[in-house]
Amino acid sequence: MNLRLPCTLSIFLLGLALTLSGPALASGPSAPPEVITDAATAANTTLDSATREAAYRRLMAPESTAAVLARLKASDLDPQQRWVLIRSLGPNPTDDARAALVALAESKDAMVRAGVMEALGDRGDKGLTGKVVRGLYDPALLVHAAALDALIQLKDPSALADLANALDDEKDFYRGTSFRQKIVRAEAACGKDAARYLVKALTDKDADVLALARSSLEAIAGFSYREGRSPEQEAEAWRRWAER
Repeated sequence: MNLRLPCTLSIFLLGLALTLSGPALASGPSAPPEVITDAATAANTTLDSATREAAYRRLMAPESTAAVLARLKASDLDPQQRWVLIRSLGPNPTDDARAALVALAESKDAMVRAGVMEALGDRGDKGLTGKVVRGLYDPALLVHAAALDALIQLKDPSALADLANALDDEKDFYRGTSFRQKIVRAEAACGKDAARYLVKALTDKDADVLALARSSLEAIAGFSYREGRSPEQEAEAWRRWAER
Protein backbone atom coordinates (compact mmCIF):
# COMPACT_ATOMS: atom_id res chain seq x y z
CA MET A 1 0.00 0.00 0.00
CA ASN A 2 1.50 3.32 -1.10
CA LEU A 3 0.58 5.82 1.61
CA ARG A 4 2.74 8.66 0.33
CA LEU A 5 1.14 11.80 -0.99
CA PRO A 6 1.44 12.05 -4.79
CA CYS A 7 4.42 14.16 -5.87
CA THR A 8 2.24 16.90 -7.37
CA LEU A 9 0.25 16.96 -4.17
CA SER A 10 3.34 17.31 -2.00
CA ILE A 11 4.42 20.33 -4.04
CA PHE A 12 0.93 21.78 -3.87
CA LEU A 13 0.95 21.53 -0.09
CA LEU A 14 4.23 23.30 0.59
CA GLY A 15 3.52 26.07 3.08
CA LEU A 16 -0.22 25.39 2.94
CA ALA A 17 -2.27 24.72 6.06
CA LEU A 18 -5.27 22.64 5.03
CA THR A 19 -8.64 22.22 6.66
CA LEU A 20 -11.41 19.83 5.67
CA SER A 21 -13.85 21.77 3.51
CA GLY A 22 -17.34 21.18 2.14
CA PRO A 23 -20.32 19.19 3.42
CA ALA A 24 -18.20 16.18 4.29
CA LEU A 25 -18.49 15.40 8.00
CA ALA A 26 -20.53 16.84 10.82
CA SER A 27 -18.82 17.74 14.08
CA GLY A 28 -18.72 15.14 16.83
CA PRO A 29 -16.62 13.62 19.60
CA SER A 30 -12.84 13.56 19.49
CA ALA A 31 -11.00 10.50 18.19
CA PRO A 32 -9.54 8.05 20.75
CA PRO A 33 -5.76 8.20 21.35
CA GLU A 34 -5.16 4.87 19.59
CA VAL A 35 -6.43 6.19 16.27
CA ILE A 36 -4.48 9.41 16.65
CA THR A 37 -1.33 7.36 17.20
CA ASP A 38 -2.05 4.97 14.32
CA ALA A 39 -2.72 7.84 11.91
CA ALA A 40 0.57 9.49 12.87
CA THR A 41 2.42 6.18 12.54
CA ALA A 42 0.95 5.23 9.17
CA ALA A 43 1.75 8.70 7.83
CA ASN A 44 5.35 8.74 9.11
CA THR A 45 7.57 8.00 6.10
CA THR A 46 10.68 7.67 8.29
CA LEU A 47 9.34 4.47 9.87
CA ASP A 48 9.76 0.99 8.39
CA SER A 49 7.02 -0.22 6.06
CA ALA A 50 5.90 -3.07 8.32
CA THR A 51 5.18 -0.72 11.21
CA ARG A 52 3.30 1.70 9.00
CA GLU A 53 1.33 -1.09 7.32
CA ALA A 54 0.26 -2.53 10.67
CA ALA A 55 -1.03 0.88 11.79
CA TYR A 56 -2.85 1.34 8.48
CA ARG A 57 -4.55 -2.06 8.80
CA ARG A 58 -5.86 -1.09 12.19
CA LEU A 59 -7.26 2.13 10.75
CA MET A 60 -9.08 0.35 7.92
CA ALA A 61 -10.71 -2.21 10.24
CA PRO A 62 -14.51 -1.87 10.49
CA GLU A 63 -14.32 -1.36 14.27
CA SER A 64 -12.18 1.75 13.69
CA THR A 65 -14.70 3.48 11.42
CA ALA A 66 -16.24 5.86 13.95
CA ALA A 67 -12.84 6.80 15.36
CA VAL A 68 -11.36 7.45 11.90
CA LEU A 69 -14.29 9.67 10.97
CA ALA A 70 -13.93 11.55 14.24
CA ARG A 71 -10.22 12.11 13.61
CA LEU A 72 -10.93 13.45 10.12
CA LYS A 73 -12.85 16.33 11.74
CA ALA A 74 -9.78 17.52 13.64
CA SER A 75 -8.59 21.00 12.72
CA ASP A 76 -4.97 20.19 13.65
CA LEU A 77 -4.62 17.25 11.23
CA ASP A 78 -1.63 17.47 8.91
CA PRO A 79 -2.06 16.70 5.18
CA GLN A 80 -0.24 13.34 5.22
CA GLN A 81 -2.37 12.03 8.10
CA ARG A 82 -5.56 13.26 6.45
CA TRP A 83 -4.52 11.47 3.26
CA VAL A 84 -3.91 8.21 5.14
CA LEU A 85 -7.22 8.41 7.01
CA ILE A 86 -9.19 9.01 3.83
CA ARG A 87 -7.39 6.17 2.07
CA SER A 88 -8.18 3.85 5.01
CA LEU A 89 -11.89 4.31 4.29
CA GLY A 90 -11.43 2.67 0.89
CA PRO A 91 -10.86 -0.94 1.99
CA ASN A 92 -13.18 -0.48 4.98
CA PRO A 93 -16.33 -2.46 3.98
CA THR A 94 -18.82 -0.61 6.21
CA ASP A 95 -21.71 1.48 4.92
CA ASP A 96 -20.51 4.37 7.10
CA ALA A 97 -17.12 4.39 5.36
CA ARG A 98 -18.81 4.31 1.95
CA ALA A 99 -21.14 7.16 2.90
CA ALA A 100 -18.23 9.22 4.21
CA LEU A 101 -16.33 8.82 0.92
CA VAL A 102 -19.39 9.88 -1.06
CA ALA A 103 -19.70 12.98 1.13
CA LEU A 104 -15.97 13.79 1.02
CA ALA A 105 -16.02 13.61 -2.78
CA GLU A 106 -17.92 16.92 -2.67
CA SER A 107 -15.22 18.68 -0.63
CA LYS A 108 -13.96 22.05 -1.85
CA ASP A 109 -10.44 20.83 -1.02
CA ALA A 110 -8.68 19.28 -4.04
CA MET A 111 -6.42 17.22 -1.78
CA VAL A 112 -9.44 15.64 -0.09
CA ARG A 113 -11.11 14.89 -3.43
CA ALA A 114 -7.90 13.26 -4.72
CA GLY A 115 -7.68 11.09 -1.61
CA VAL A 116 -11.28 10.02 -2.14
CA MET A 117 -10.53 9.01 -5.74
CA GLU A 118 -7.65 6.80 -4.56
CA ALA A 119 -9.82 5.33 -1.80
CA LEU A 120 -12.63 4.53 -4.24
CA GLY A 121 -10.12 2.67 -6.39
CA ASP A 122 -9.00 0.67 -3.35
CA ARG A 123 -12.65 -0.04 -2.51
CA GLY A 124 -13.40 -1.60 -5.89
CA ASP A 125 -17.10 -0.75 -5.71
CA LYS A 126 -18.36 -0.37 -9.28
CA GLY A 127 -21.49 1.22 -7.88
CA LEU A 128 -19.31 4.27 -7.24
CA THR A 129 -17.64 4.38 -10.67
CA GLY A 130 -19.75 7.43 -11.53
CA LYS A 131 -18.15 9.34 -8.65
CA VAL A 132 -14.69 8.44 -9.98
CA VAL A 133 -15.62 9.39 -13.56
CA ARG A 134 -16.58 12.84 -12.29
CA GLY A 135 -12.96 13.13 -11.16
CA LEU A 136 -11.87 12.96 -14.81
CA TYR A 137 -13.52 16.34 -15.31
CA ASP A 138 -12.19 17.87 -12.08
CA PRO A 139 -10.29 21.13 -12.67
CA ALA A 140 -7.53 20.02 -10.28
CA LEU A 141 -4.86 17.96 -12.04
CA LEU A 142 -4.11 15.91 -8.93
CA VAL A 143 -7.78 14.82 -8.71
CA HIS A 144 -7.85 13.98 -12.43
CA ALA A 145 -4.72 11.82 -12.04
CA ALA A 146 -6.08 10.07 -8.94
CA ALA A 147 -9.32 9.31 -10.80
CA LEU A 148 -7.32 7.60 -13.54
CA ASP A 149 -5.48 5.50 -10.96
CA ALA A 150 -8.82 4.49 -9.49
CA LEU A 151 -10.30 3.56 -12.87
CA ILE A 152 -7.32 1.33 -13.60
CA GLN A 153 -8.24 -0.56 -10.42
CA LEU A 154 -12.01 -0.57 -11.00
CA LYS A 155 -11.84 -2.08 -14.51
CA ASP A 156 -15.37 -0.87 -15.20
CA PRO A 157 -16.41 -0.67 -18.89
CA SER A 158 -19.04 1.95 -18.02
CA ALA A 159 -16.16 4.47 -17.81
CA LEU A 160 -14.81 3.78 -21.31
CA ALA A 161 -16.63 6.59 -23.14
CA ASP A 162 -15.41 9.15 -20.61
CA LEU A 163 -11.87 7.80 -20.82
CA ALA A 164 -12.00 8.17 -24.59
CA ASN A 165 -13.14 11.78 -24.15
CA ALA A 166 -10.18 12.35 -21.82
CA LEU A 167 -7.78 10.95 -24.42
CA ASP A 168 -9.22 13.32 -27.04
CA ASP A 169 -9.04 16.33 -24.72
CA GLU A 170 -6.35 18.76 -25.80
CA LYS A 171 -5.68 19.63 -22.15
CA ASP A 172 -4.66 16.05 -21.49
CA PHE A 173 -2.44 16.06 -24.58
CA TYR A 174 -0.46 18.99 -23.20
CA ARG A 175 -0.21 17.32 -19.78
CA GLY A 176 2.28 14.90 -21.33
CA THR A 177 2.59 11.42 -22.76
CA SER A 178 2.84 9.61 -19.41
CA PHE A 179 -0.46 11.14 -18.33
CA ARG A 180 -2.18 10.07 -21.56
CA GLN A 181 -0.69 6.58 -21.35
CA LYS A 182 -2.43 6.24 -17.98
CA ILE A 183 -5.74 6.83 -19.78
CA VAL A 184 -4.95 3.99 -22.18
CA ARG A 185 -4.05 1.73 -19.23
CA ALA A 186 -7.42 2.49 -17.66
CA GLU A 187 -9.12 1.57 -20.93
CA ALA A 188 -7.09 -1.62 -21.35
CA ALA A 189 -7.95 -2.72 -17.80
CA CYS A 190 -11.54 -3.24 -19.05
CA GLY A 191 -10.43 -6.06 -21.36
CA LYS A 192 -12.20 -6.89 -24.65
CA ASP A 193 -14.86 -4.25 -23.95
CA ALA A 194 -12.14 -1.65 -24.51
CA ALA A 195 -11.07 -2.99 -27.92
CA ARG A 196 -12.81 -0.40 -30.11
CA TYR A 197 -11.48 2.43 -27.93
CA LEU A 198 -7.94 1.06 -28.13
CA VAL A 199 -8.29 0.71 -31.91
CA LYS A 200 -9.11 4.41 -32.09
CA ALA A 201 -5.90 5.14 -30.16
CA LEU A 202 -3.90 3.37 -32.91
CA THR A 203 -4.19 6.60 -34.91
CA ASP A 204 -3.14 8.85 -32.03
CA LYS A 205 -0.51 11.47 -32.87
CA ASP A 206 1.45 10.48 -29.75
CA ALA A 207 3.68 7.55 -30.72
CA ASP A 208 3.94 6.30 -27.12
CA VAL A 209 0.16 6.23 -26.74
CA LEU A 210 -0.16 4.41 -30.06
CA ALA A 211 2.44 1.83 -29.02
CA LEU A 212 0.70 1.20 -25.70
CA ALA A 213 -2.68 0.82 -27.42
CA ARG A 214 -1.17 -1.75 -29.78
CA SER A 215 0.51 -3.76 -27.03
CA SER A 216 -2.70 -3.61 -24.97
CA LEU A 217 -4.71 -5.03 -27.87
CA GLU A 218 -2.14 -7.78 -28.31
CA ALA A 219 -2.32 -8.63 -24.61
CA ILE A 220 -6.13 -8.76 -24.67
CA ALA A 221 -6.32 -10.80 -27.90
CA GLY A 222 -3.32 -13.05 -27.28
CA PHE A 223 -1.88 -12.47 -30.76
CA SER A 224 -0.42 -9.75 -33.00
CA TYR A 225 -1.23 -8.29 -36.41
CA ARG A 226 2.15 -6.63 -36.88
CA GLU A 227 3.92 -9.05 -39.20
CA GLY A 228 3.66 -8.25 -42.90
CA ARG A 229 1.27 -5.31 -42.44
CA SER A 230 1.65 -1.57 -42.72
CA PRO A 231 0.47 0.49 -39.71
CA GLU A 232 -2.73 1.28 -41.61
CA GLN A 233 -3.36 -2.38 -42.46
CA GLU A 234 -2.64 -3.39 -38.87
CA ALA A 235 -5.10 -0.82 -37.52
CA GLU A 236 -7.76 -2.05 -39.96
CA ALA A 237 -7.17 -5.66 -38.89
CA TRP A 238 -7.63 -4.69 -35.25
CA ARG A 239 -10.78 -2.74 -36.15
CA ARG A 240 -12.32 -5.82 -37.76
CA TRP A 241 -11.33 -7.97 -34.78
CA ALA A 242 -12.85 -5.49 -32.30
CA GLU A 243 -16.15 -5.55 -34.16
CA ARG A 244 -16.57 -9.34 -33.93
